Amino acid sequence: MKTHFFDVTDIVLYVEKETSVSGIQRVSFEVIKRMVERHGTQFVHLSYWDRARREYVAIPSDFIAEMDEFDPDILSAVFFGKSARSRQETAPTLERYRNRPMKYWFHYLRSSFHAMRGNEAHFNKHNSSILEWRNFKAGVLPEPEPKTYDLERTLVSKMAQKGDRLVVLGATWAIDGLDACFQGLADNQGVEISQLIHDLIPIITPEHIAGDFSQEFYRWLKTSMGYCTSYFGNSKNTSKDLKAFMEEIGVERPIQTVPLAQKFTVIESKTAPKPMKGPSGPYKTRVDRTLGLRREILNLSKVPFVLVVGTMESRKNIWRLAQAWQRLSREEGLNVPKLVFAGKPGWYNDDFNQLMQGTCNLGGWVQFADRPTDTELGYLYETCVFTAMVSFYEGWGLPIGEGLSFGKTGVVADNSSMPEVGGDMVEYCDAHSLDSIHAACRKLIADPAHRESLEAKIAETKLRTWDDVTNDFVDLLSDAPLLEREK
Repeated sequence: MKTHFFDVTDIVLYVEKETSVSGIQRVSFEVIKRMVERHGTQFVHLSYWDRARREYVAIPSDFIAEMDEFDPDILSAVFFGKSARSRQETAPTLERYRNRPMKYWFHYLRSSFHAMRGNEAHFNKHNSSILEWRNFKAGVLPEPEPKTYDLERTLVSKMAQKGDRLVVLGATWAIDGLDACFQGLADNQGVEISQLIHDLIPIITPEHIAGDFSQEFYRWLKTSMGYCTSYFGNSKNTSKDLKAFMEEIGVERPIQTVPLAQKFTVIESKTAPKPMKGPSGPYKTRVDRTLGLRREILNLSKVPFVLVVGTMESRKNIWRLAQAWQRLSREEGLNVPKLVFAGKPGWYNDDFNQLMQGTCNLGGWVQFADRPTDTELGYLYETCVFTAMVSFYEGWGLPIGEGLSFGKTGVVADNSSMPEVGGDMVEYCDAHSLDSIHAACRKLIADPAHRESLEAKIAETKLRTWDDVTNDFVDLLSDAPLLEREK
């Protein structure tokens, strides 16, 4: 039986700095776990690029079988040993340094100094406060001896046999030396390499990409055609774009489509207070501080609002959406909700930023939820009137489906992959037409009966879950034959 190596380089880089988990990382973990359950640990290994030694190594997957869920603390201990710091023992604002001891203590002393001086601005810019810092210091316990994992690390080139498979579900571009390593495994060991492509946005819409990333991505994707045996696309549209790219450069490889999920899953911190459950779900209840939500997040739900989730970059078309909202706010007799942007600042947004500054956020009609946690984002989905995603292009469109999973319809651009996510449960618009965006938003605001009819369709629809995504990957990896790699 062939051995499966699952590349987790992106997870190693992620847990070094972060404590949460994204959808695709959750899928990677579940795919590995279920492949272990189906085929046994002797046939499933984790592999990653060791930046310090510039080696591509594999480790056993036994510890994965013992984990109930994606746990950054355990993964940090696996990859970083005794230097790993648990989330519970990490001070507010210092999560990015929790596996880098020297930097952690430098910034710990720096933040302690700012707290002593009463410099609230230092903590505010990291979505924290002096009170949170002092509460942490007052309640911190002596650090327990971290659990260590003494796992043997073996060069993949020493283990892999012809016909073994390397599966790359995360992002691996811009990692110096990794492409050459993969090419060597394909050429010298005869390893079959499969790569998941999330989107071709840097190639399709380079005008919305900062720096020289478009050229870098193009080079990476073209280079990958030399070592990849096959590809996965995360939507029919992504697979179509990938096929067109192959035709352009004169290459042919099998492409299998595994659409991502529509369901939203809250990943709770082990130390965070749990949301109280009310009669209408986990968030529709009288809210108080025990929910673990920031006050500014709670304040957003005092009046009806429409939710826009994602990085605020030019590709998201937020300037046109704000212009449409300005029109709506001027219509007499129309009960217009506020517009809330939930995410982090992006790039190429000068026009949007100038509009916000020049109009005082459209006179208060626009508000922001900066970098919401999963719990906060779930609360915003639950309490919004509907969502809006009017991007020029997407690889999938997670916020559309996440809104649907809370029973909320949305205004959605009718391009790229977004109709695959929204189906017949949302109101579509032309992303390039301000009139079209305005009309779609107005229809959902002014016609509650129409909105309710879309919500009824949502209630009758079986939405795609992350379990569905995982099962599709496992079935394809276990059963589907691969074509011989083209020389």
